[in-house]
Amino acid sequence: MKGILKGIQRLNEIIMWITGTIIFIMAILLFYAIIMRYFFEKPPAWSFDLTGWFTGLSAFLAGGYALAQGAHVRVDIFYEKFSLRIRSLIDALTSIFMFLIVFVLIWKGMEQVLANYESNAMASTGLNVPIWLKWIMVPIGGLLLGLQGIVHLIKDIYAVITGKTLEEGEST
Repeated sequence: MKGILKGIQRLNEIIMWITGTIIFIMAILLFYAIIMRYFFEKPPAWSFDLTGWFTGLSAFLAGGYALAQGAHVRVDIFYEKFSLRIRSLIDALTSIFMFLIVFVLIWKGMEQVLANYESNAMASTGLNVPIWLKWIMVPIGGLLLGLQGIVHLIKDIYAVITGKTLEEGEST
């Protein structure tokens, strides 16, 4: 079981490295587009489309990693004062809302992907790629977030029952 949990966390770490690479490439592309626009008055037609796509891709792919790092929003002023068991119980209960969001991202995202695939919709803003390729980031991001959410839920349930963290098996 611990191997599966670590594997999901490792997957999200790998995806984060991919996301970082995408952001680096996006920065280079934006720099190129700015130079071409302001110094040569020839902005590339594809730059707006590609950088917008990369921005969305980065945001959706990073969700699982952000959850793994505890980087999602919560009210820490109260939360940090609670014991491990109470914090874990709160996290387990609020994970219901996260799983609802994950469900909608996967369900509606796949609906949009399939609709665009079936209609052969193509982007017309410089990069003439199928629109479904752009939309696939929504269900994939939802899946990554959901997998990491399962990892957190298992850890929270373990902490509620034992009063210890799953990683270290220590009381806190």
